[in-house]
Amino acid sequence: MGEERNVNYTLLQSVSHTNTDETEDSKKFPMFSVHLIRPADKLIATGAKQNKVKLVLFIISCVLTLSLTFILRFLLGFWKPKWKTLMTHSLCPVSEATVFLVQERTKCAPVKVVKVRLQKADLGNYIVKKLSQYSDHNDDISIVEYKLDRYVFTGSSLVRVTGLGDGETAAILKDMVTSDNLALDTLTKVFGRNILDVPLKPVLHFVLTEVLTFFYFFQLFSCIVWYNNYYEIYATVIIVMSVLSAASTTYITRKAIVKLRQAVLFECNVEVKRDGKIETIKSGDLVPGDIVKVPFAESKVSYDGVLLCGSVVVDEAMLTGESVPTLKNPLPFEWLEEEYHADKNEVNTLFSGTTILQTRPPPSGEDTNVYCLVTRTGFRTKKGETVKFMLHPSETQKFKFYSEAWTYIKIMAVIGLAGMIYNIYDCIKNEYSAVDAILNSLDLITIIIAPSLPLALSIAVYYAIRRLKEDKIKVALPNSINIAGKVKMCVFDKTGTLTEEGLTLHCVLSSKDSVFSEEQTINIDQTMRKALSCCHSLSVINDKICGDPIDLIGQLASGFEFKVSDLVQKQYKNEVTAETVDPKTGAKLGVIKIIPFESHLKRMSVVCEATDGEVTVFCKGAPEQIVLHCNQATIPDDFTSQLDNLSSQGYRIIAFASKTLPTDSDILSTPRDTLESGLTFQGFLVLANRLKPETRVVVEELKLAGLRTVMCTGDNLRTAVCVGRECSMIPDDADLYLVTAELGENGSLAVQYTLEDHTPAGIVMEDRHNMYSGPFRKVHLAMEGETFQLISKHDKSLMDRVCVTGTIFARFSPEQKMSLIDEMQQRSYSICMCGDGANDCEALRHSNVGIALSKCEASLAAPFTSSVFNITCVPVLLKEGRGALENGMAVFRFTAMYSVIQYISVLLLIQYESILGDYQYLLEDLAIVLMFDFALGYTKPAKVLAKKRPRGSLMHPYTIFSFIVQSAIVVGFILLSMWLVQQQPWYNPFDMIRSAYLAEGEMYVAYFETTVNFIHSSFQYIIISLVFSIGHPHRRALYTNIPMCISVLLTTCLLLMTMFVPPDKIPKLEMADIPSNTYKLIMLGLVMGNLVLALAVEYSYRVCRPLQWFLKLLRCKKGHKNKFKRLIDEMNAGGIWPLQSNSGV
Repeated sequence: MGEERNVNYTLLQSVSHTNTDETEDSKKFPMFSVHLIRPADKLIATGAKQNKVKLVLFIISCVLTLSLTFILRFLLGFWKPKWKTLMTHSLCPVSEATVFLVQERTKCAPVKVVKVRLQKADLGNYIVKKLSQYSDHNDDISIVEYKLDRYVFTGSSLVRVTGLGDGETAAILKDMVTSDNLALDTLTKVFGRNILDVPLKPVLHFVLTEVLTFFYFFQLFSCIVWYNNYYEIYATVIIVMSVLSAASTTYITRKAIVKLRQAVLFECNVEVKRDGKIETIKSGDLVPGDIVKVPFAESKVSYDGVLLCGSVVVDEAMLTGESVPTLKNPLPFEWLEEEYHADKNEVNTLFSGTTILQTRPPPSGEDTNVYCLVTRTGFRTKKGETVKFMLHPSETQKFKFYSEAWTYIKIMAVIGLAGMIYNIYDCIKNEYSAVDAILNSLDLITIIIAPSLPLALSIAVYYAIRRLKEDKIKVALPNSINIAGKVKMCVFDKTGTLTEEGLTLHCVLSSKDSVFSEEQTINIDQTMRKALSCCHSLSVINDKICGDPIDLIGQLASGFEFKVSDLVQKQYKNEVTAETVDPKTGAKLGVIKIIPFESHLKRMSVVCEATDGEVTVFCKGAPEQIVLHCNQATIPDDFTSQLDNLSSQGYRIIAFASKTLPTDSDILSTPRDTLESGLTFQGFLVLANRLKPETRVVVEELKLAGLRTVMCTGDNLRTAVCVGRECSMIPDDADLYLVTAELGENGSLAVQYTLEDHTPAGIVMEDRHNMYSGPFRKVHLAMEGETFQLISKHDKSLMDRVCVTGTIFARFSPEQKMSLIDEMQQRSYSICMCGDGANDCEALRHSNVGIALSKCEASLAAPFTSSVFNITCVPVLLKEGRGALENGMAVFRFTAMYSVIQYISVLLLIQYESILGDYQYLLEDLAIVLMFDFALGYTKPAKVLAKKRPRGSLMHPYTIFSFIVQSAIVVGFILLSMWLVQQQPWYNPFDMIRSAYLAEGEMYVAYFETTVNFIHSSFQYIIISLVFSIGHPHRRALYTNIPMCISVLLTTCLLLMTMFVPPDKIPKLEMADIPSNTYKLIMLGLVMGNLVLALAVEYSYRVCRPLQWFLKLLRCKKGHKNKFKRLIDEMNAGGIWPLQSNSGV
């Protein structure tokens, strides 16, 4: 059992054994590391096992240090989990590991290895037999769990355990149905219980996770320093704020997890067939391979499974966002060599979380129950994958703002340390004791790094969430708001997003004797009526016909009655599951078999029997697919022109075809391809899908803002092109090329570009190759999913150009939509995806910013959910994202400048052996700065999206330039104000005042220099807040921010009061009595000059071209950092467009 052999990874998700992001451990100890993969992340896992020597030394150190070592190891679990593990473990070969250290970007997490013993008696089970290929000499397999995913160790890698089914043939699944060896204990240990039990850690864990961070430790250190310096009030306020912040964050975080846990935790009684008997068990005890008896109605599915017999009508709103009854049919086991895939065979698969509305027993046989084979359980189910994403969302974009904030803190810490060293030197020179010198200098560190910085990073996002809630946009991932401010491209689904959800019947075009009839809504050809009446997957629930809206329209247009009960089976030779009746003639059609719609085939079929015994196949689907399966003699000569004409007007077109089968045909075992070949074309069902009135306005608004707009839909290419034209996604003066690609016999890729000549009368197609010469910006590409896949696989160079110029992507499956998002992101596009959730869940999840137009549970997988079902939510979100990003930058820069101003003030006062008083600090820190922190981030976003996106970088040359120049202005004006006071005739020299008031070892506050320094620096906080309130172009003007205006007014009045009210009236501020009102007016003049100069510097970058050029030069950029911009430059330089594929013509 321990032998290695080549296997087909159908039970397990295979991994690539290469990883470009290897950790240091994997390089130093290659024999100790293996590769591990999750759906979105490649990871490295390093093996470790317990070291007895380290363990003994750790126990001894715990005893000797009175458990301090134990506490240190406990804390390391939050900061450096790897160090915690290596205190008692050592790296070892992966085959001997009891713990794996999983390295993910900058984080490392230890995960335990669980050994599962495979019993020989269980080897008859198909799943256990496959797992046995990875067992060791003791017949054990190693299982690890990381972020709710389970992995099995194969000897060279860890691969994710997914479940049963994907890639298995129908023959293998059929054998599993008849197998009696369930291996329940082993499979439960491998796959876990079938329950979405979201881990809920103790409250203490949440509290420690929140507070054991740099900022909370720094705040604790600052408070200790302040208490030592008798600055108790502000220290107490900071402690109270920190406690409230930690408690609030802990409560919100835990509440969100509790809410999610309650929403997804579900367990019920289910009936399973084990050892040939039906028994009732808890759904949590199900394992892959179980045969479940599907209940009749109104029950939830708790597993993913393939339907074995009978039919089931389910509501899949949880997965698709559409509350539409969907018919599920049994897997056609007669096609034994067909491979089963859950995504490909959705029509044969029940998914966890969906609701059963109705079951239909199999048409024949003694057992009338409906059965399902369990393939995936727990967090391996489709619903489980969604829950895992919500708990551990993938990082789709590295956002500079947060990482650069830490860079700033490190720089400020170095500056603060330099000031601290200087202050210690100065104190010792002035004969202070070393202890006093150090204690007095520690205050500088607490000043240069403001304790309110965490508030600055979150306050703008908090306000944005509140405003989005008012706009009926729910936020699931708050950090995505800032990312929305950097979006470069908007991708839209069509049906239900750009166009109305509902469809209406435009007409029916019947074909008789290979000639199209006139457009009809009544008096439709009889064969076409039959096709419309029965070629669907509708159901009758509570006496109401339910199902896909297109099916409902077709059935209603037929004029036939549809029923699934009270069927008179003796009227038919075969068992029928539904019946349609023509009220005009009384003719009946019984549905024998439904061959469901599959997105990759783009068609569905039904086999029907008339009461006279005639058996007919009716098929419907995409016209370009149906025509391939028809007898070409039955295709009207004007088929293409009719299709193009209708598509160009934006209609949705469904083609129908049929053929009569011999009465002795073995219908159930006949392959699908045989049933759907040699068809007779019957006509078109033409449906109108009108553009939503808001769509064109929004698309034009986005384009004016310089954002690319792209459509990705499952609908017909020409219909999508028409909608793209109608909503102005494609300008009237632009050239649109329809791209098709196919592989030649030699494996080369043949690509053809067909120019669409758009005229008011319609669309005329003209074949052209590489004939366009001009700016590429007037070129747009349109293609179908198959073409996109071929180009992606065979020609990356052409794919670069497709990503830059592609606008219409039609006939895309959900997987192809996700692939499009990935390709765009690889070209540095930050993408906002907006869809109604039906087929967009994966794309919404993988985009940088996903907006679901849905109220259903499926929308939880998207960062944002809009309950306004049109795309007006997109510019609203982008405006809020840009505004929040600019507000966050403004609050952060203000807080940083506040630290610099106070730091400079204190350093200057140290020269006079003076210091600000406690209440002066308190006035600055609480009454001024904290108020502005809250008010500055309140500014609403601009009403119009600007063409230029916000910078979003603290290390941008402009930000650094502004910081340095504003700091220089601060120093200059404070020094000027202090110099001017020394020139006044009433000024008393510093030494004289000190000798009169200063006790030994103390610093005096009420000097003229101290008072002037305090007043002017306090005004500078107001000045800096006004400077950073400049809103254009992403925020509204300052006067619209009422809290900010009130804050400026109040703080100005407060400071004027401190200037003109006699100091003895406010003794706690310890102000020197300035006898001259003239000098006070001079001080106000300096404040106004400071304001004017600071605003002039801030505005200079926006209007001064030479300065902009100089700062751009400082960036030393050799080219664009974004790949798509480099591609644009290349194509502009190339001249000829489209470019040929490198692989062929």
